[in-house]
Amino acid sequence: MSRAGYRELWRVPTYPWLLTAVFLARLANAMSQVAVVIYLLDRTHSPALAGAGAAAQLVPGVLVGPLAGAWLDRTQHRRRLIVSAQLVRAALLVAVVVVGELGSPSPAVYLVLLAGMGVTFPILTPGFRALVPLLVPRRLWDQSNAADSVSFDTAYILGPALAGATVTIAGPARAIVVQALATLVAAGAATRVREPAARPVAEEPALQAAWEGVRVVAGHPQLRAVMAAMLISGIGLGAFTIGLPLWAEMHGLSPGAAGWMWAALSAGSILGGITYGWRRPKGSDARHLVVFFALVGVPLLGVPLAPSLGSAMICMFVAGLFTAPGIIAMFGIRQRSVPFEFQGRTFAITIGVAAASMPFGAMLSGFVVGDVGVHRLLFLAGFSQFAAAAAAAALLQSARRRRELATA
Repeated sequence: MSRAGYRELWRVPTYPWLLTAVFLARLANAMSQVAVVIYLLDRTHSPALAGAGAAAQLVPGVLVGPLAGAWLDRTQHRRRLIVSAQLVRAALLVAVVVVGELGSPSPAVYLVLLAGMGVTFPILTPGFRALVPLLVPRRLWDQSNAADSVSFDTAYILGPALAGATVTIAGPARAIVVQALATLVAAGAATRVREPAARPVAEEPALQAAWEGVRVVAGHPQLRAVMAAMLISGIGLGAFTIGLPLWAEMHGLSPGAAGWMWAALSAGSILGGITYGWRRPKGSDARHLVVFFALVGVPLLGVPLAPSLGSAMICMFVAGLFTAPGIIAMFGIRQRSVPFEFQGRTFAITIGVAAASMPFGAMLSGFVVGDVGVHRLLFLAGFSQFAAAAAAAALLQSARRRRELATA
């Protein structure tokens, strides 16, 4: 990738507004893994409920993802849906704080409000991602994927750090309010994006369109490998959502220190993404998916052994160096695997699984951490990255063998 390519990308009409809206939406989402989790821990003193709250923000997206994707593919007004979803999410975040500060609501109230955010999730990132191949010329797709990765990682540096600092200075309730404000600003930026008027639109009935999206994802060997890798890796990383604040407390630190560790991971990922884009290694996207997911696991195994916050941040930073190349490889596979009229559905399904896997891992971790302990939980989370790479490799190898038998 050349500097000229990035400059040309920035001149694509309305693309800067799209990237700005994506970044701000991700900034708000990135704050949740610190702000919402710590708020629930503070209000309820229950790791299990905190994990369930993290899961509620995204897991419902898996269930509604195919329908939301079909909706995105069937409408000419994706931007309007994205803006509306952002406004709903901001209102739900404010509602969490209001009910929590006015009384002592049952856990179900928190979970219902956060689940509302989960329902809206498949409209956001998939909607933004499905617009990229339409706004950006094909020759600039690699640059846009790298820019998307850098946007993601920058948000996940600033988001957890901003949430951690706000929690430490002003408390977790105000951190959620800041998250809601970032969501509103993201909605404002999204209003400036102009959609192409002549993009392909799916014409099937909604349920049929949703089923077609599931069929396309399930029937594509590389997409199946992507789904398996994202699911297993995300569950492992979700364990860090619960494990890192508890690790910090064990070392006499504020649980907000978890935000700095997540920021270190994202800082490494930015450097890894820029390096990968500048000097892409040889090999296919599928091969890079397997190799880089496995490499992520090596430094993560050092986190539970780290004697200090600084050494834990170094481990997270090194893991981040390998995270972005794996993510960029996934972007490439998803973009090139299906035609435009299926982009909304395939992005909604695959991104929904990826995003929901982390809070699902957090929920499971909240239930088991008391039995296995923080250090064993973090070790299992590190080993999950090797399992993700192995699952993807097995699925890709199986598909390769079937092709060879079919042509023999």
